[in-house]
Amino acid sequence: MAEITITEEDARVIQELITVARHLKAGGYLSLVTELTTNGDLLLEHLANERAIIRGLGLAEAAMDPIKNMPPEKMPKLRYHILHVVGALIEALSETDPKAAPKVGMFGALKYLNDPHVQKGLGFLLTLAKNLGKALDEYEPR
Repeated sequence: MAEITITEEDARVIQELITVARHLKAGGYLSLVTELTTNGDLLLEHLANERAIIRGLGLAEAAMDPIKNMPPEKMPKLRYHILHVVGALIEALSETDPKAAPKVGMFGALKYLNDPHVQKGLGFLLTLAKNLGKALDEYEPR
């Protein structure tokens, strides 16, 4: 068996690789990286043949563009709001059967307005609508 000579620089590189591997494992990404390096060509070939995936990635890139251009100081607030809105939406969807939703007329809607949860939801949606209207007037894509 051939002997391997490890220099101090080699030892630092190995130590750095171990640190990266530990972070990947802790984040749950090590298996993904392993799979990509093992079967990456097959995965890329499969993705290239899937029009829906390519179209979806194109739309995702368009959605990410405004986020990439957002001032860094707004990111923590945006992340916080996304977590709360998406989390609440997913929770609400898990409790709501769309097929069981009743038809509601004007008087039924007025009855719903007595519910504090409906009031909170409508308050959020109306505030969002106000801010969206303002943003539509001011936003310029970059």
